This record gives sequence, structure tokens and C-alpha cells, in this order.
Amino acid sequence: MTVKRASNFLNKVILLSLALVGVFLVLAAIESLFHPFAPWINLARAKIAEAERLLTANSLMGISFGMIALTLAVCLVPLFMPSVNKKQYRTNTARGVLSSVVFFFSQGLYAWAEGFGKLHLIGAMLLAMAITVIIIEFLALLTRIDEERSLRTDLLSSCAAGLASGIVIKLIEVLIIQMKALA
Repeated sequence: MTVKRASNFLNKVILLSLALVGVFLVLAAIESLFHPFAPWINLARAKIAEAERLLTANSLMGISFGMIALTLAVCLVPLFMPSVNKKQYRTNTARGVLSSVVFFFSQGLYAWAEGFGKLHLIGAMLLAMAITVIIIEFLALLTRIDEERSLRTDLLSSCAAGLASGIVIKLIEVLIIQMKALA
């Protein structure tokens, strides 16, 4: 039954996409031939340019307020959708943020250690993993005994994803450098 529901959903998405493309093509042909939408298009271009200027001009340490607002909107909209488990969404979003924080700090550590050589980079990766496990174990021991295992598992998986992202990116960078050296 789930395959049928999924295929019905996909069919609706495809039909809606085709209908929107068809409407767009008809409107584009009308505009191309008769130009009835030119004033609205020019107004839209001006508004988009103004919005772009405002969103990039106001920045907080390189992050525009528009990007912050967009991120908040993308994160908050699912909370108002009826088909979303709110508690699970909040938990998974928090895990994703935790994974991003771990990724950020591990990248900084990797960049610092790489300045000393590849052996130091491997040591930094091992150190990052060890520190992460120690912090997670400490946090897990602060919770109730019945929640300890679940929290430990959740935090380990989130942090492992962040560490793995950092390691994968570093390994790809090393591989690219090695391939360039061979070429």
C-alpha cells in the first residue's frame, strides 16, 4: 500500500510540474509576442534588485540577515505542517545543528593540524573523536539512567555524522591534491 501512496504522490507532483511548465510556456509566448507583462516584469526586477541589495548589505559577521531569516523560516515552517511529528522534528533539527557544530570545530582543528603535516592531521582526527566521545559520555551520565542509553546513541550518531563529514571532506581534499601532483 505504501508504494501505491508514494507513486500517487509522485504522479501528482509530475502532473502539477507539467501543468506549471505549460502555463509558463503559454505566458512566455504571450509575453514574447505581445509584451503585456512588461511593466510587471520590470517592477519585479526592480523589487528583486532592491531585496537583493537589502539582504546582502546588512550582515552579521558575513551572514546576511536575509539568510538568517530564510534559515529560520525553513526551520520553523515544518512545525506548522499537520503531517509532521513536531517532537521528532525538533529533536532531529537539534541533532543536525549539533552535527554542524561538531563539523565546524573539527574542520578548524583539522586545518590547524594540517599546517604541521599529514601525521598531525591524523592525530587531530583521532583527538577530535576522543574528545567527542568523552563529552558525550559526560552528558549521558548527567541524564536519568533510563534515558542515558538513548541520549548517548543520539548524540554519538549526530556527532559521528559531523566528524565523518569533516573527515570525508579532508580526505577528498587530500585526494585531489595527490591527483593534481600526479598529473
